[in-house]
Amino acid sequence: MQQLIPEAKMTQSLSLSRRGFLKVAGAVTAGLIVPLAYAVEATTPAGLVEITDWVRIDASGKTVIGLSQCEVGQGVYTGLPQVLADELDAKWSDVSVEFVTGRDAYRMSAAYEPPQQFVGASMSMTMLFQRLRTAGAQARDALTQAGAARLGVRATQCHTSEGRVIHSATGRSVSYGEVAADAAHLRLDPNPHLKSNNQRTFIGQNMKRLDTPMKVNGSAVFGIDVQVPGMLVGAARMAPAYTGKILSVRNQAQILARPGVHAVVIGTTWPKPVPNTVIVVADSYWIAKQAVDALELEIDPGPGIHVDSKKIHEQRMAAMDDDKAIVASRIGNTRAIFDANPGKMIEARYHTPYIVHASMEPVVATVHVRDNDIEVWGPIQGQDMVRETLSRAYKMAPEKVTVHTNFLGGSFGRKYVPDFVLHAAQASKAVGRPVKVIRSREGDIQHGFYRPGVSARMRAVLGKDGYPTALHARVVGQSLYGMIKQDKMAAAGGWDETMVEAIYDLAYGVPNLTVDAIDIKQPIPVSFMRSVGSTSSVFFLESFINELADQAGIDAYRYRRKLLAHDKLALAVLDKTAVAAGWDKPLPKNRHRGFAFNLYTGRGGAFETYVAMAVEIESGKNGIRVKRVVCGVDAGTAINPGLIKANIEGGIGFALTNTFKSEITFAEGAAVQSNFHDYPLLTLAEMPHIDVVIVNSDRPPQGCGEVALAPVAPAVASAIFKASKRRLRSMPLKLDQA
Repeated sequence: MQQLIPEAKMTQSLSLSRRGFLKVAGAVTAGLIVPLAYAVEATTPAGLVEITDWVRIDASGKTVIGLSQCEVGQGVYTGLPQVLADELDAKWSDVSVEFVTGRDAYRMSAAYEPPQQFVGASMSMTMLFQRLRTAGAQARDALTQAGAARLGVRATQCHTSEGRVIHSATGRSVSYGEVAADAAHLRLDPNPHLKSNNQRTFIGQNMKRLDTPMKVNGSAVFGIDVQVPGMLVGAARMAPAYTGKILSVRNQAQILARPGVHAVVIGTTWPKPVPNTVIVVADSYWIAKQAVDALELEIDPGPGIHVDSKKIHEQRMAAMDDDKAIVASRIGNTRAIFDANPGKMIEARYHTPYIVHASMEPVVATVHVRDNDIEVWGPIQGQDMVRETLSRAYKMAPEKVTVHTNFLGGSFGRKYVPDFVLHAAQASKAVGRPVKVIRSREGDIQHGFYRPGVSARMRAVLGKDGYPTALHARVVGQSLYGMIKQDKMAAAGGWDETMVEAIYDLAYGVPNLTVDAIDIKQPIPVSFMRSVGSTSSVFFLESFINELADQAGIDAYRYRRKLLAHDKLALAVLDKTAVAAGWDKPLPKNRHRGFAFNLYTGRGGAFETYVAMAVEIESGKNGIRVKRVVCGVDAGTAINPGLIKANIEGGIGFALTNTFKSEITFAEGAAVQSNFHDYPLLTLAEMPHIDVVIVNSDRPPQGCGEVALAPVAPAVASAIFKASKRRLRSMPLKLDQA
């Protein structure tokens, strides 16, 4: 025990030293490589006056743009301000960004759900594009009026540029900073004049990311960096099985007697309050973690103790041929075509596993529960979800819950679920002080909210021309909506759109189509993960399309051209991808290509993004390696092409991890994997060369954060078939089976 405290101090010291070194180094280098004006303030400077919900300006012209969407690596910290600053005619070097929360202006109504502030489903740019343009134009108009008054001329005689109001005839001008206070008192035009496309300054440009300098110099504050006066730190340990309950802590007195330990708190799960967690609150994480590891718990594992991966797979296989599937789509008469061609039906079965988010920063939150209000700090995707959860738990109005958003060290959907915030609140309530609860990597992986594993049976009959005259897709497994959105599933008639994404609303021209699904209930917690169900359903669909093309003896790219002949946007993406990939050019020895397509439809039909992918692999004595990926994408108007490219590249890397490595298995009702040694990620050395082809579009901006993931696996599987003549129909793809 006496040795632990000095070690803890040493560990903290080393950690602080690393971050401190980054800050010092950043302070030195930032002035050399980054204009100081690009630095983003973490706190609100004094003297700012508010023009709109989104715009504040001080007397020097410094312009702070509110950011309601958390930055999780997707680039909204730059892309969204870019849209507003364009309409504002701001001087970009005067622009900084600040996370904002708590106002109706920051809430989005997505997928027919009540308005809420959140980040998810690749909707930020799509949903806020017009709103931010309007906010920027409103502020510009108000500043123009105030500036014209200061110059003694009419507003119609002035124009704006780089943060100044200019009298066009004489060139006399005033800065936004000089007239901001006057503008703040003016009435905003609800329908301001918006710029035409050819008047835009920032939209369409590769503006530098505003968050890069602070992430390089170490000043960016992530959830795990939060420090609050009087704060304690908690570590959590949960019952292994998902249906488990903590009955008692046998050695609670000994744990409490440890130096630095303040409390042992029984926490509950979300959304159902089951007592399955013990949180030790201490002076430091190291002390809390050591104490948590020493806990002696009495646990009731509950009925889920019998859940394991072998049984789950057997259940799925049995359901493949069940007669009780719920029909999601029916066009024409598939059964009649099948019955008339019993010897021509082609069938293939595919499988995907449960996978976990495994973000680099595990879930963490700091909460202070007081008598009359609650304050939260953390890497949070769903601000209103947190407000709702805590207000209900502590019987306070949601307005009494303040949520401070930090940078997220990865999320992929995980940090929308508020279970970890609830644990910090429970710990804070118990000790009457702010508490930061840090989930360990092992706890994060073994108690995540997983992407469900599912299986599919795909059937088709081809016509004389080799194209499908009938297609039947059946998807079976644990339904995501069956777990977290049962009302939405019931309203749809009992099927879950996330299970059959891109299939139930098939983009391809197939005259007879049946799509159905079977929900196999499991006690495993599931939730949204980047690209949601499409990473499974598009693997099923596109792998099967490749198999049909091979069966027909038609090139995979041209096969899709024929099936998508009715959609000129799809054809443009297919063609540009094929040209960029050199699809018709011969490959070197041991090189092979695969192709896939996806029309990614945002939740609730929020947007449509077209994606085509050509993958090139190399086979050799050391196995198979993905060497090059060409991805064509039509995501509407490209606000910042560099950000789109980064999202596509990141999505492909994420998808390759899933394609080759990711799999959560279960035994005795709990996850088997626990850390990166048995749940590995793609390494930098394994990342292929990627070419992103952004197709010019005059459509409004569409989503791009998740769209590149789904086509990766089927394109890779097709290329592997070309190399080995082996069909890999189960993810992760096992190369030793090829």
